[in-house]
Amino acid sequence: MSQKTSSIPSLKTLEKDCSSVNLDSDSQILLVTSPIPEATLATAILSRALVRLNRRFQLTFVQPVMALDAFNELRTRHDSSTIITIGVDFLGSKKVKKGKRSLILIGGISESEQLSALTLGTDATLTPVTYLLSKSLIDVGSYDLQLAVAGVLIHDGPNGPKKGASRDIINLAEKEGLVEERKGFRLFGVGMLPLDEALLHSTHPYLHTISGNQKACDELLIAAEIPVQKLRLPLNNLNTSEAQRLASHLITRLNPEVISLLLGKDHLLKLERESSPMRYISGVEIIANTAWARNELGTSMSVWLGDRGLALRVLIDTHMNHHKDVISSVQRLDAGLIGESTSSATALKIPGSKTEVLPDVGRIALSNRLVDSDKTLVLDNTESYTIIWPFSSLNTKQVLRDLLKKAILPITSSSQSVTIHHSPEMKEAVLQMISNTGKVGD
Repeated sequence: MSQKTSSIPSLKTLEKDCSSVNLDSDSQILLVTSPIPEATLATAILSRALVRLNRRFQLTFVQPVMALDAFNELRTRHDSSTIITIGVDFLGSKKVKKGKRSLILIGGISESEQLSALTLGTDATLTPVTYLLSKSLIDVGSYDLQLAVAGVLIHDGPNGPKKGASRDIINLAEKEGLVEERKGFRLFGVGMLPLDEALLHSTHPYLHTISGNQKACDELLIAAEIPVQKLRLPLNNLNTSEAQRLASHLITRLNPEVISLLLGKDHLLKLERESSPMRYISGVEIIANTAWARNELGTSMSVWLGDRGLALRVLIDTHMNHHKDVISSVQRLDAGLIGESTSSATALKIPGSKTEVLPDVGRIALSNRLVDSDKTLVLDNTESYTIIWPFSSLNTKQVLRDLLKKAILPITSSSQSVTIHHSPEMKEAVLQMISNTGKVGD
């Protein structure tokens, strides 16, 4: 096994690596997973295989980057378990403590050469690797391949390049008739929510002047001449001409950047019911991100494992409540809040808003230019600071690695932000680091 960072290997190459893995046959297994959506989907694939093998295993979620000292403590506590990490970076070059059982790393970056030698694939191949590893242990089914292709499409994005194992997994899924490309509206609930609710509660993307505004939604639908009998039906019930009229009226009301997020390429997962939010890759990604923001990762894992009853209902309800709160906070921000601005950051006080909604509020404020979209944004709800950055060159793992080197341990609940307890000194240190890293990255 070796870590590959310069290019994405083929599925065939990864299959050779996975077939060489020796999974202790009599030990309990500890799955240590990052909360990023692709990692949780990958963990679900492996968990399903372990269930079918009747293997005892535990699952724990950790921050996307972990100090090696903290990992050594974890390994000491679980000395009798085989540990498999998924999508976790490790900071520190010292050797990992020897254990009684095997250690397997899937994806992630390690400063330690010892850990790099134990790593299968990269973050770009999390779900292909876990699919292949599961396949080497026991027969896998179409649903597992569906989870794998969902992880690939979420990681690469709808318009991103599909190379190596990512392209191979998509080809496999297409060959089995599991996935189908489509173009149209990329809104949560396009096959589930009534049309007006899909628009009213949209935060991915946020439709400025429409999201959270019932009157504006009604006026839009009237202007687009949507038949009354279709207003309470899902958006995908519109015929081609109705959908085109609605798109045309939205284009005149929204910024081009938002339109590019609202309309475009998506993928259908054919095993899912038409009314399920899991039917669309965009829907899977949105509810995965909500689960991350709300720390409902256990619930989302139950859904990934196959629960389409209570767990999915809870996750949908959580999502809807979360984004109603997000829209309310965005509207307050848009109406004008007390704040201050420096050359590199905008700071706004937003008391009363829940900490878990602030990453989405910040993302929306930056993408809709409600604040200076070139500056890092700090949202202060008196309990904590949530810092959201605009630099496309930055990702959460890069920020966490740099902060951990300074012994700063923030919480991540999105791919574009960190949250710290109400410590002005720590806030300033984080802002300085993000500003410097962003300038270098850009």
